[in-house]
Amino acid sequence: MKIKDKRILVTGAAGFIGSNLTHYLLELGANIVGIDNFFNGRLENLDEALNHKNFQFHKGDIRDFNFLLDIFKDIDIIYHEAAFTSVPQSIKMPESCNDVNINGTLNLLNASRKRDVEKIIFASSSAVYGDTPTLPKKEEMSRIPISPYGVSKLTCESYMQVFHHVYGLNTISLRYFNVFGPKQQDSPYSGVIAIWLGQIIKNESLIIFGDGNQSRDFTYIKDVIQANILAAENKLSGEIFNIGAGSPIKLLDLAKLMLKLTNKEELGIIYDPPRPGDIIHSFADISKAIEILKFQPKYTQEQGLRDYFQWFCKKYKFDLKIK
Repeated sequence: MKIKDKRILVTGAAGFIGSNLTHYLLELGANIVGIDNFFNGRLENLDEALNHKNFQFHKGDIRDFNFLLDIFKDIDIIYHEAAFTSVPQSIKMPESCNDVNINGTLNLLNASRKRDVEKIIFASSSAVYGDTPTLPKKEEMSRIPISPYGVSKLTCESYMQVFHHVYGLNTISLRYFNVFGPKQQDSPYSGVIAIWLGQIIKNESLIIFGDGNQSRDFTYIKDVIQANILAAENKLSGEIFNIGAGSPIKLLDLAKLMLKLTNKEELGIIYDPPRPGDIIHSFADISKAIEILKFQPKYTQEQGLRDYFQWFCKKYKFDLKIK
């Protein structure tokens, strides 16, 4: 399958991952339709795409079935990145999380079935594993999510597989592990790296919830984009793949690394009480993606941070002296 010959739709196109994916797909020569309701996405993320002859954008919501049915005409591939993304917010607003992630995804699958969409690639999450002690996380292990967000992503994965087995839809789910990079902004819906970068910019101490010994498999956005392209090109369907860096780092070590890279070590670190729903350790076994998708991460966490910080300084004309 050649991406450049396809008409591709990206949900959540104005969001962090969706906008990065959109720009890369345009570079490959694909015709792209983007949709977003701007709950978390920002139009500025699509600045370059909006001027591209092969890009169309529609403001809309995945909870609106008739909207999806209309937009999905003549679409070959769907990258489903739209989501209620925040674990803490999902605990405060479980109904909204369920409505967007589960009902919205069910709408997308039904509309795809009616429009004979060729392939759907779903953005799942390592949150489906919960806080089970087994490391690294393997696709076939028990999944016991500890937040409404995790429950919603696990449910969507099941729907992806059911629609493959029952209706013949070609679906793949990618379980992202803590993605970071350009276009990710400091907000309640962002990952910790973007939040800490925002604190560094404001010359504030970095806040860690808990003792900092929690570990995460932070994955650079360019590696995640690579995985999405490989998933589209692969003929397998109904499968689930971990997508991570395959190398965990403690939050305390990550905070120290960020302060060191930005020459802001004097800002220091503040420890706040742990938050409900936060997972202690998360680390991906990516051997299945390596073997089947031929996925191979190209960025260490330090390389990814440097690339992200340099993009940020250039984009916002901010003078961070990156080491």
